[in-house]
Amino acid sequence: MGDSIEREILREIGAEVVTADPGNLRELARDADALLVCWAPVPAELISELRRCRMISLYTAGADNVDLRAAARAGIVVTNNPDYCVREVAMHALTMILACNRKLAWISQAVRSGTWDPVGLMKPAPALQAQIVGILGHGRIGRELARLLQPLAGRVLAHQRSGGDAGYPEFVSLEELLARADYLSIHVPLNDATRGLLNREALGKMKREAFLINTSRGAVIDEAALIEALEAAHLGGAALDVFTTEPLPADSRLRLLPNVLITPHVAWYSARSEYLLHANAAKNILRFFQGVPVPQLTTPQCL
Repeated sequence: MGDSIEREILREIGAEVVTADPGNLRELARDADALLVCWAPVPAELISELRRCRMISLYTAGADNVDLRAAARAGIVVTNNPDYCVREVAMHALTMILACNRKLAWISQAVRSGTWDPVGLMKPAPALQAQIVGILGHGRIGRELARLLQPLAGRVLAHQRSGGDAGYPEFVSLEELLARADYLSIHVPLNDATRGLLNREALGKMKREAFLINTSRGAVIDEAALIEALEAAHLGGAALDVFTTEPLPADSRLRLLPNVLITPHVAWYSARSEYLLHANAAKNILRFFQGVPVPQLTTPQCL
């Protein structure tokens, strides 16, 4: 798909789209009017070198790779892309919950290794209808996951730092969420408040045999503490789409644990979301330079 979508959209304002790589990023960014950014780090040092930039448009929902305070000080507007893959990530998280409930990853591995013990491999296998799913973070994706879970799970609990509405799902404190959830699905952004949030102490509060599902950002979990909890059989397992270091290092112990389901940061993907990834980010730039309000806007006043 390349940058053809961006070029087509931004042709309307006569913008030239230039593709940068790590080797020439600083040189090309220095005189750019706007930056389209996916995973590339945009630290304060780089922002200080930008001579003309008025806007940074992120392909992603998360903005943890951009120094937002430095951008605000420089008068640069930062927009993100929160809507392009809501359904996809929620469906991926749901699929991981179901896979953990049915022990699909480790059963498949056992069968490939020569074991054929259908009932023995499944035990214990509580019905999801009798279990509790906890959702940490009740933004767009958390809300969609709760909606998908309503007819499937026995109970759905949620925690949001800003609180939540009465009704469905049931909002509880973080401590209660950790203590009661049979499956804990993480849907929070990565920032100073959430980095390492699921540390040794937090994991220790979870039910023995509970499952941890992460489709948000890897660094929300202390991976060393998670590995300890899994190896000590304190947790039943984990399903992870994101990691502190990506690609996941070849020597990561997570790769060796039979009760860990791993996917390569692909929860966001579908043909639809791939198009919207490019189109939404480009349209934010188009609207901004046309003087049209941009819905997904991180402004200095938000910091």
